[in-house]
Amino acid sequence: MIQVVLGSESDDELFERLNAEVCALGGTIADTEWVLGGCQEVTIYKIRLPSGELEAVAETYVGLFLRGEVAQVTALAQRVMPNKSLQSAAYGGG
Repeated sequence: MIQVVLGSESDDELFERLNAEVCALGGTIADTEWVLGGCQEVTIYKIRLPSGELEAVAETYVGLFLRGEVAQVTALAQRVMPNKSLQSAAYGGG
């Protein structure tokens, strides 16, 4: 599993690009969970692509990031942010 930060969680244009790329790949994106902890909000979006599933997470003070299998996350992140060096953090988990 990998996690890649795309940018600010409040960047509406970034989220629109993510949504457009998911649609271009024949996928869908849906808001599945919203959590508030003090002043921190977390919204988890389920992304379904023909090649599999991954998540986009918008978290206050962290940003908008993708998490899932390395190949899927990397491919989608490069489409959304083609001119940006991708920040990533690998993590274990299922």
